[in-house]
Amino acid sequence: MPDTADFEKMEREGWGNPDIAKGYADGFAIATHLVAKELTDAVSAGSGMNVLDLCTGHGVVAAELVKRGSTVTGLDFSDAMITLARATVPQAQFVRGNATAMSFADGTFDAVTIGFGVPHFPDPALGLIAVARVLRPGGRLAFSIWHGKGSDGAFGWLFDAVGRLGDPTVSLPDGPDAHLLADNKIAKEVTEAAGFVDVEVLEIKSQLEVQRPDELFDAFDRGAVRAASLLGGQPTAVRDAIRADLAARTRSEGRQGQTGYHVAAPSVIVSATRSQE
Repeated sequence: MPDTADFEKMEREGWGNPDIAKGYADGFAIATHLVAKELTDAVSAGSGMNVLDLCTGHGVVAAELVKRGSTVTGLDFSDAMITLARATVPQAQFVRGNATAMSFADGTFDAVTIGFGVPHFPDPALGLIAVARVLRPGGRLAFSIWHGKGSDGAFGWLFDAVGRLGDPTVSLPDGPDAHLLADNKIAKEVTEAAGFVDVEVLEIKSQLEVQRPDELFDAFDRGAVRAASLLGGQPTAVRDAIRADLAARTRSEGRQGQTGYHVAAPSVIVSATRSQE
């Protein structure tokens, strides 16, 4: 396993920045709200259920769970995100903690939701094992993952632009592939190995909205730690070229509406049941 210390430092510092936290909440709002509903459906959240919203972020999934009548605990490593989450959904309880070293007792929760948080685990496989521990046997898990390189939409466009136009000497610290578990076969293998059964992968037609085409660059630069780190290391001329490239794709392939441009940002939801064994 690679040394992920630098990756973990980048994640802690990035998501601990209130501007990045707010940038994510604003820039990815439409997609995260849609996926929150799908995650909540996937665990059949309802009245009387005790649910952990792991990597709770700004609380958008927690809010949907509360709306369904569940008792919700949200955990995140970012104080900036927890501040946003408490303002979003005061009915939930929020705690700061490490998703791969949780202090909850075995079998505490009826369900666990993770909205785009698994790629932030230093080791997603070990993170899902930790999730299985705090779930009761028969409890439900659902997590979401963005499609990445090669996908038709915002993330695929970003990877394509950086690959063609970016400075190849700019790189990120060693860490997990943020989009690996969007692959159906790999998602099932990793989730089953962590102690889950009945694994299903659902494709979600999520999307982002920007008021102007050049704002797609800003959504990544101001609201996604890995992308911000990668873009931030580029020379100014390269940043401008990537911005222009993303704007051109948004104009030609996005859908213009009354409030801006809608850009595809496809994702998947992986759902499963904690093994009874």
